[in-house]
Amino acid sequence: MNIGNRIKELRVKKKITQEELAKALQVSTQAVSKWENGGSPDLELVPLIATYFKVTTDYLFDIKESDIVDIEKKLAKYIQSFDLEKRMNVVHDLAFKMSIATRGDEIEDQEKFDEMINNDDMFSSVIGPEGIAITSLAKDNKIFICLPKDEKSDYSKMLISKDKQRKFCEYLSNELFYKTLVFLYSRNGGNFTEQLLIDNLNITYDEAKLVLQKMEEFKIVTCSDVPINDTTMKLYVVLQNPQIVGLIAMLDMVVNKPNTYCYYCGGPNNYFKR
Repeated sequence: MNIGNRIKELRVKKKITQEELAKALQVSTQAVSKWENGGSPDLELVPLIATYFKVTTDYLFDIKESDIVDIEKKLAKYIQSFDLEKRMNVVHDLAFKMSIATRGDEIEDQEKFDEMINNDDMFSSVIGPEGIAITSLAKDNKIFICLPKDEKSDYSKMLISKDKQRKFCEYLSNELFYKTLVFLYSRNGGNFTEQLLIDNLNITYDEAKLVLQKMEEFKIVTCSDVPINDTTMKLYVVLQNPQIVGLIAMLDMVVNKPNTYCYYCGGPNNYFKR
Protein backbone atom coordinates (compact mmCIF):
# COMPACT_ATOMS: atom_id res chain seq x y z
CA MET A 1 0.00 0.00 0.00
CA ASN A 2 1.49 3.38 -0.95
CA ILE A 3 1.28 6.39 1.33
CA GLY A 4 -1.51 8.00 -0.72
CA ASN A 5 -3.77 4.98 -0.28
CA ARG A 6 -2.97 4.93 3.43
CA ILE A 7 -3.94 8.60 3.76
CA LYS A 8 -7.22 7.94 1.98
CA GLU A 9 -7.92 4.95 4.24
CA LEU A 10 -7.33 7.08 7.34
CA ARG A 11 -9.39 9.98 6.00
CA VAL A 12 -12.36 7.76 5.24
CA LYS A 13 -12.11 6.08 8.64
CA LYS A 14 -12.08 9.51 10.29
CA LYS A 15 -15.12 10.50 8.21
CA ILE A 16 -13.71 13.77 6.91
CA THR A 17 -13.61 15.23 3.41
CA GLN A 18 -10.55 15.99 1.35
CA GLU A 19 -11.29 19.68 1.93
CA GLU A 20 -11.30 19.24 5.71
CA LEU A 21 -8.01 17.34 5.63
CA ALA A 22 -6.46 19.95 3.35
CA LYS A 23 -7.51 22.73 5.72
CA ALA A 24 -6.09 20.91 8.74
CA LEU A 25 -2.73 20.43 6.98
CA GLN A 26 -2.79 23.88 5.35
CA VAL A 27 -2.48 22.51 1.81
CA SER A 28 -4.79 22.65 -1.19
CA THR A 29 -7.62 20.20 -1.76
CA GLN A 30 -5.96 19.39 -5.08
CA ALA A 31 -2.84 18.27 -3.22
CA VAL A 32 -4.82 15.81 -1.10
CA SER A 33 -6.60 14.52 -4.20
CA LYS A 34 -3.27 14.03 -5.93
CA TRP A 35 -1.92 11.99 -3.00
CA GLU A 36 -4.95 9.72 -2.98
CA ASN A 37 -4.60 9.08 -6.69
CA GLY A 38 -1.08 7.72 -6.57
CA GLY A 39 0.97 10.77 -5.57
CA SER A 40 2.98 11.36 -2.41
CA PRO A 41 3.12 14.32 -0.03
CA ASP A 42 6.32 16.28 0.47
CA LEU A 43 8.51 14.66 3.14
CA GLU A 44 8.19 17.61 5.52
CA LEU A 45 4.40 17.03 5.59
CA VAL A 46 4.65 13.37 6.60
CA PRO A 47 5.14 14.03 10.38
CA LEU A 48 2.19 16.48 10.32
CA ILE A 49 -0.02 13.90 8.62
CA ALA A 50 1.02 11.21 11.10
CA THR A 51 0.34 13.53 14.05
CA TYR A 52 -3.06 14.54 12.65
CA PHE A 53 -4.19 10.93 12.28
CA LYS A 54 -2.40 9.85 15.49
CA VAL A 55 -0.37 7.17 13.76
CA THR A 56 3.35 6.63 13.23
CA THR A 57 5.21 7.61 10.09
CA ASP A 58 6.09 3.90 9.78
CA TYR A 59 2.38 3.15 9.55
CA LEU A 60 1.94 5.71 6.77
CA PHE A 61 4.73 4.06 4.80
CA ASP A 62 3.36 0.56 5.59
CA ILE A 63 6.49 -0.48 7.48
CA LYS A 64 5.62 -3.60 9.44
CA GLU A 65 5.50 -3.74 13.22
CA SER A 66 8.25 -6.35 13.12
CA ASP A 67 10.61 -3.36 12.91
CA ILE A 68 10.52 -2.90 16.68
CA VAL A 69 14.26 -2.35 16.67
CA ASP A 70 15.59 0.52 18.75
CA ILE A 71 12.07 1.20 20.01
CA GLU A 72 13.49 3.37 22.80
CA LYS A 73 15.18 5.63 20.24
CA LYS A 74 12.00 5.83 18.19
CA LEU A 75 9.99 6.71 21.27
CA ALA A 76 12.49 9.39 22.25
CA LYS A 77 12.37 10.87 18.74
CA TYR A 78 8.56 10.83 18.82
CA ILE A 79 8.49 12.77 22.10
CA GLN A 80 11.13 15.21 20.86
CA SER A 81 9.07 15.88 17.73
CA PHE A 82 6.68 17.93 19.88
CA ASP A 83 7.32 21.47 21.11
CA LEU A 84 9.00 21.50 24.52
CA GLU A 85 5.93 22.87 26.32
CA LYS A 86 3.83 19.93 25.06
CA ARG A 87 6.20 17.07 25.89
CA MET A 88 5.12 16.52 29.51
CA ASN A 89 1.52 15.98 28.39
CA VAL A 90 2.74 13.64 25.63
CA VAL A 91 4.73 11.58 28.17
CA HIS A 92 1.72 11.43 30.52
CA ASP A 93 -0.58 10.21 27.75
CA LEU A 94 1.94 7.65 26.51
CA ALA A 95 2.52 6.33 30.03
CA PHE A 96 -1.22 5.96 30.57
CA LYS A 97 -1.66 4.01 27.33
CA MET A 98 1.36 1.82 28.09
CA SER A 99 -0.17 0.95 31.46
CA ILE A 100 -3.18 -0.42 29.58
CA ALA A 101 -0.83 -2.36 27.32
CA THR A 102 0.66 -4.15 30.35
CA ARG A 103 -2.55 -6.18 30.55
CA GLY A 104 -2.31 -7.11 26.87
CA ASP A 105 -5.10 -4.71 25.88
CA GLU A 106 -4.98 -2.11 23.17
CA ILE A 107 -7.03 0.94 22.21
CA GLU A 108 -8.80 0.05 18.97
CA ASP A 109 -10.60 3.34 18.27
CA GLN A 110 -8.24 6.08 19.45
CA GLU A 111 -10.53 8.97 18.52
CA LYS A 112 -13.51 7.50 20.35
CA PHE A 113 -11.32 6.72 23.36
CA ASP A 114 -9.97 10.30 23.46
CA GLU A 115 -13.54 11.62 23.49
CA MET A 116 -14.47 9.28 26.33
CA ILE A 117 -11.62 10.37 28.60
CA ASN A 118 -12.24 14.08 28.07
CA ASN A 119 -13.63 14.28 31.57
CA ASP A 120 -12.07 15.78 34.70
CA ASP A 121 -13.44 12.94 36.82
CA MET A 122 -11.69 10.11 34.95
CA PHE A 123 -8.90 7.91 36.25
CA SER A 124 -7.34 4.53 35.68
CA SER A 125 -6.00 1.80 37.96
CA VAL A 126 -4.02 -1.19 36.77
CA ILE A 127 -3.27 -3.67 39.54
CA GLY A 128 -1.45 -6.95 39.08
CA PRO A 129 1.04 -9.25 40.82
CA GLU A 130 3.80 -7.42 38.96
CA GLY A 131 2.85 -3.94 40.11
CA ILE A 132 0.45 -1.00 40.12
CA ALA A 133 -0.07 1.87 37.68
CA ILE A 134 -2.35 4.77 38.61
CA THR A 135 -3.37 7.56 36.26
CA SER A 136 -5.39 10.70 36.88
CA LEU A 137 -6.65 12.39 33.72
CA ALA A 138 -7.91 15.56 35.42
CA LYS A 139 -6.73 18.56 33.40
CA ASP A 140 -5.47 20.38 36.50
CA ASN A 141 -4.08 17.32 38.29
CA LYS A 142 -2.55 14.96 35.74
CA ILE A 143 -0.79 12.10 37.50
CA PHE A 144 0.90 8.92 36.42
CA ILE A 145 2.59 6.69 38.97
CA CYS A 146 4.09 3.29 38.25
CA LEU A 147 5.03 0.94 41.11
CA PRO A 148 6.59 -2.20 39.64
CA LYS A 149 7.47 -5.23 41.75
CA ASP A 150 8.44 -8.86 41.27
CA GLU A 151 8.07 -12.17 43.09
CA LYS A 152 10.94 -11.35 45.44
CA SER A 153 9.77 -7.90 46.52
CA ASP A 154 6.70 -5.95 47.45
CA TYR A 155 6.15 -2.47 48.82
CA SER A 156 7.18 -3.30 52.39
CA LYS A 157 10.44 -1.36 52.12
CA MET A 158 8.32 1.78 52.10
CA LEU A 159 7.30 0.96 55.67
CA ILE A 160 10.84 1.02 57.08
CA SER A 161 10.60 4.79 57.54
CA LYS A 162 7.07 4.64 58.95
CA ASP A 163 7.95 6.68 62.07
CA LYS A 164 9.33 9.54 59.98
CA GLN A 165 6.36 9.28 57.64
CA ARG A 166 3.93 9.57 60.51
CA LYS A 167 5.84 12.53 61.93
CA PHE A 168 5.74 14.34 58.58
CA CYS A 169 2.01 13.66 58.30
CA GLU A 170 1.61 15.09 61.79
CA TYR A 171 3.43 18.24 60.69
CA LEU A 172 1.44 18.41 57.45
CA SER A 173 -1.83 18.26 59.40
CA ASN A 174 -0.84 21.50 61.12
CA GLU A 175 -2.45 24.43 59.30
CA LEU A 176 0.57 26.73 59.64
CA PHE A 177 2.99 24.09 58.35
CA TYR A 178 0.72 23.40 55.35
CA LYS A 179 0.24 27.10 54.56
CA THR A 180 3.98 27.74 54.86
CA LEU A 181 4.77 24.80 52.60
CA VAL A 182 2.43 26.07 49.89
CA PHE A 183 3.66 29.64 50.28
CA LEU A 184 7.35 28.72 50.00
CA TYR A 185 6.77 26.58 46.91
CA SER A 186 4.84 29.42 45.30
CA ARG A 187 8.00 31.54 45.33
CA ASN A 188 10.73 31.35 42.72
CA GLY A 189 13.66 30.66 45.02
CA GLY A 190 16.01 33.12 46.70
CA ASN A 191 17.25 33.54 50.26
CA PHE A 192 14.86 34.68 52.98
CA THR A 193 14.60 35.19 56.72
CA GLU A 194 11.86 34.54 59.24
CA GLN A 195 10.58 38.03 58.44
CA LEU A 196 9.24 36.80 55.08
CA LEU A 197 6.82 34.46 56.85
CA ILE A 198 5.98 37.05 59.50
CA ASP A 199 4.98 39.57 56.83
CA ASN A 200 3.14 37.24 54.48
CA LEU A 201 1.48 34.78 56.87
CA ASN A 202 0.77 37.21 59.71
CA ILE A 203 2.52 35.10 62.33
CA THR A 204 4.97 35.78 65.17
CA TYR A 205 8.73 35.37 65.07
CA ASP A 206 8.55 32.30 67.34
CA GLU A 207 5.95 30.65 65.07
CA ALA A 208 8.07 31.35 61.99
CA LYS A 209 11.20 29.97 63.64
CA LEU A 210 9.43 26.79 64.80
CA VAL A 211 7.84 25.98 61.45
CA LEU A 212 11.16 26.53 59.66
CA GLN A 213 12.90 24.21 62.13
CA LYS A 214 10.37 21.51 61.27
CA MET A 215 11.01 22.08 57.56
CA GLU A 216 14.76 21.85 58.10
CA GLU A 217 14.19 18.47 59.73
CA PHE A 218 12.78 17.12 56.45
CA LYS A 219 15.18 19.06 54.20
CA ILE A 220 12.46 21.26 52.75
CA VAL A 221 14.61 24.26 53.61
CA THR A 222 18.23 24.65 54.59
CA CYS A 223 19.68 27.33 56.83
CA SER A 224 23.06 29.07 57.05
CA ASP A 225 24.43 31.65 59.49
CA VAL A 226 25.63 34.76 57.69
CA PRO A 227 27.81 37.27 59.62
CA ILE A 228 26.47 40.84 59.40
CA ASN A 229 28.31 43.56 61.32
CA ASP A 230 28.81 42.23 64.84
CA THR A 231 26.14 39.56 64.69
CA THR A 232 24.89 36.72 62.52
CA MET A 233 21.67 36.35 60.60
CA LYS A 234 19.99 33.11 59.66
CA LEU A 235 19.28 32.87 55.94
CA TYR A 236 16.99 30.15 54.60
CA VAL A 237 16.61 28.75 51.11
CA VAL A 238 13.97 26.32 49.81
CA LEU A 239 15.44 23.08 48.45
CA GLN A 240 14.22 21.53 45.22
CA ASN A 241 11.75 18.90 46.37
CA PRO A 242 9.24 18.03 43.60
CA GLN A 243 8.14 15.00 45.64
CA ILE A 244 6.09 17.50 47.66
CA VAL A 245 3.97 18.25 44.59
CA GLY A 246 3.57 14.51 43.91
CA LEU A 247 2.56 13.89 47.51
CA ILE A 248 -0.11 16.60 47.50
CA ALA A 249 -1.36 15.43 44.09
CA MET A 250 -1.77 11.88 45.39
CA LEU A 251 -3.38 13.10 48.62
CA ASP A 252 -5.88 15.02 46.51
CA MET A 253 -6.78 11.77 44.72
CA VAL A 254 -7.13 9.97 48.05
CA VAL A 255 -9.48 12.52 49.62
CA ASN A 256 -11.30 13.36 46.37
CA LYS A 257 -11.18 10.00 44.65
CA PRO A 258 -12.53 10.31 41.10
CA ASN A 259 -15.77 8.46 40.48
CA THR A 260 -15.31 7.14 36.95
CA TYR A 261 -12.84 4.58 35.71
CA CYS A 262 -11.78 4.98 32.11
CA TYR A 263 -9.79 1.77 32.53
CA TYR A 264 -9.59 -0.69 35.40
CA CYS A 265 -7.86 -3.99 35.87
CA GLY A 266 -8.10 -5.40 39.38
CA GLY A 267 -5.64 -7.65 41.12
CA PRO A 268 -4.43 -8.69 44.58
CA ASN A 269 -4.79 -6.07 47.30
CA ASN A 270 -2.35 -7.54 49.81
CA TYR A 271 0.19 -4.88 48.86
CA PHE A 272 2.40 -5.29 51.95
CA LYS A 273 3.89 -8.30 53.67
CA ARG A 274 2.91 -8.82 57.28
